[in-house]
Amino acid sequence: MNKPEEFEIKAKSLLNESLDDLEPAITRRLQQARYAALEKDKPRPIRAFYPQAISAMFAVTIISASLYFYYDSNALNNTELAMEADIEMLMANESLDLIEDFEFMQWLAESEEHAG
Repeated sequence: MNKPEEFEIKAKSLLNESLDDLEPAITRRLQQARYAALEKDKPRPIRAFYPQAISAMFAVTIISASLYFYYDSNALNNTELAMEADIEMLMANESLDLIEDFEFMQWLAESEEHAG
């Protein structure tokens, strides 16, 4: 036998002998702790995860709904602004030649962006 095996055998025998000298209350607490540790190794039933699953689903629903309504309202506002600009352009007394000159309109829009 090599040294680690001898040490293991001696340690095991000493620990087993010391168990006989323990008080009954300590032995009972050790046994309860052993059972509790073995109980934690058992898989939990699927029902135990229902509260966490419901909470996660509720949080995802709230976040999704808030993002949907936020982006939907921004898209609506952008569409309304674009429609207002189109109506103003059509209602203006400018000639249609200016509207048809697409390059000029692009330059005008870019210059307005850079100006302010």
